[in-house]
Amino acid sequence: MTDLRFSGRILFLTEDPELLRKQLAGENLDWTESIPLRDNISTDEITPGWVCFYYDETLGRYSMVGLKGGVVERDSIKNGGFEVIVSGLSKGCGSSRETAPYSELTAGIRLVIAKSIEKIYGQNSQNIGLLTSTDFGLIPRILRGESIPMEEFTAGLDTISADIVRAGGLFAYNQKRLAGELSPPAITTKPRSMTLVEKIIAKNAVRDASTGALGVPAVAPGDALFVRSDVRFSHEYVTPMADSLFRSALGPDASVTDPKSVFTFRDHLTFLGDVMSEDKRKMGLLDEANGLATTQASFSKKHGLRLYGESEKGGSEAICHNAVVEDLAMPGDVVIGTDSHTCMAGVLGCFAFGVGSTDMANAWRPCASSCGARCVRA
Repeated sequence: MTDLRFSGRILFLTEDPELLRKQLAGENLDWTESIPLRDNISTDEITPGWVCFYYDETLGRYSMVGLKGGVVERDSIKNGGFEVIVSGLSKGCGSSRETAPYSELTAGIRLVIAKSIEKIYGQNSQNIGLLTSTDFGLIPRILRGESIPMEEFTAGLDTISADIVRAGGLFAYNQKRLAGELSPPAITTKPRSMTLVEKIIAKNAVRDASTGALGVPAVAPGDALFVRSDVRFSHEYVTPMADSLFRSALGPDASVTDPKSVFTFRDHLTFLGDVMSEDKRKMGLLDEANGLATTQASFSKKHGLRLYGESEKGGSEAICHNAVVEDLAMPGDVVIGTDSHTCMAGVLGCFAFGVGSTDMANAWRPCASSCGARCVRA
């Protein structure tokens, strides 16, 4: 088992702006439980909407710039020599945007410690190789320069999540899985009475990735598995990042599996030119934002995807989570989307949940089962 050592600084995200300012200026805090840590740091604070116009390592320059109090500026995290970030309850609440943990990773952060970590943020972190923990006992050990066993970052995780963490991310895990070096645990749950969601999961469970065989007799809480998704969608904030990850991992000629079940939407930035402030325009952000739509359109055309673009009368042709409910999903479907409102499709009797860029890019990948979307714990 690999042991890890953290030689960089620890940043405590505090309620006290002066304490935070001192750390960014180079002062290290001695850890005590009396440090007033910030709760409810949202993904929108880690990467505000305008930061999401970037989708490469540029994100590392803007990590945490939306944090309450305005203390964190561009390059504050990246240039601070930090490897560990510590905060309070509910780290990563809010949007499903993967730009948030990715900005931390590309700013040099290797480990996030918080009293509690929100599910989508935690899963996105696992997918990109950013370690997370709720164990505050790690802090003094890191400060002493101790080597931390990898197993301490996989404790309590289901088998698939633990293997993803050990592999260094979802792409690396899936490469090993498709090569036969790793495999999800077999589902051995015996037939039982199930909820609607459990029945949908059991129906779409990937039983054998090499043959594409689907379906198991039953699932139960705690089972770890992959499911084949029926509807996959993304909007222009996220499609370009997922496309970049897709091509980086699989090559420029990789094709999207089953394109008729993949949909793209221009619905977040349609009127941006009407509302963007002059200071943001001077930063070139309108061009960056328009580039997201252009990249999404090119990706959609290349892979033969249905793009809900701008209507002839102006505005968006459709709002992603509304269109899924009104036009695309059917009862019993598994629906994944790069939008935290994806769960709205539950009104149809679907199992629907939001995912990040890496999950979506893996859901596009060609494999025998046309799957790749990691299932939430049943």
